[in-house]
Amino acid sequence: MSSLDEKTDKPTIPVGVLFAGIGLYFVLVGVGVLPVPGGPRNLNAPLWVVVCAGLAFLLGGLAVIVGAAGGANEKGTLPKNAPAWMKAAQQLLVIAIFGVLAAMGTWVAFGPGDRQFSGNVPLFGGIGEFVGRGVFGFGAVVMWLCTLLMINDLRKTYLGGGKG
Repeated sequence: MSSLDEKTDKPTIPVGVLFAGIGLYFVLVGVGVLPVPGGPRNLNAPLWVVVCAGLAFLLGGLAVIVGAAGGANEKGTLPKNAPAWMKAAQQLLVIAIFGVLAAMGTWVAFGPGDRQFSGNVPLFGGIGEFVGRGVFGFGAVVMWLCTLLMINDLRKTYLGGGKG
């Protein structure tokens, strides 16, 4: 039941490759190797934000591939007998994903320039820039805290430090 052959009938690895490829495309756009679709006037964010968005997809795809190759269960947990490097790689990928998502949310909330948000919230009406930035700011703070907690967990796991 734990062999990779039994899991390859699922599209897990091809989906991971697809998302990694999509992410790589946006990373290459963000670093200037490929042109911005529709030209630079189509950008509503700095190119580093495009790189972060691409990295979120690229790293997410790689995390799916690592999990599938290591025989992870439906929740993405690798088996106890998976190699330590694979477990560490999975944790590093997740930390990096949280970091790039936190960076994007931070830019939306606190970066320069106007932001446009749309939507309607019962009792409050339309979502203005203040509310939109506030929501993204709250999300960014939560993501940064999660990132730090995961870094601390990785440090404890691989560098010692014992339990809390």
